Amino acid sequence: MLTFFENLLGEHPYFGSDRLTLADIVAGTVIPGLPGIGVSMGDYLKLSAWSERLSKRATWQMTQTSPEVIEAYKSRRQQFPIAA
Repeated sequence: MLTFFENLLGEHPYFGSDRLTLADIVAGTVIPGLPGIGVSMGDYLKLSAWSERLSKRATWQMTQTSPEVIEAYKSRRQQFPIAA
């Protein structure tokens, strides 16, 4: 799948375009987080550059949850038993 995205970027800064598209937004909900779960992006230089470009956008930064908020959520979630 990552090879598909890598090839889809081609020579454009975003998927198939010089501007951000819905495809970038959808892929951006998953791909930037992959290194955090151990997926190496070392073989995907275009995709890594795309992810970096996306994360530097001010509007994108406003949508990202901080690590502190995630930890607070985890703490609150543990207070409630999950029904089987």
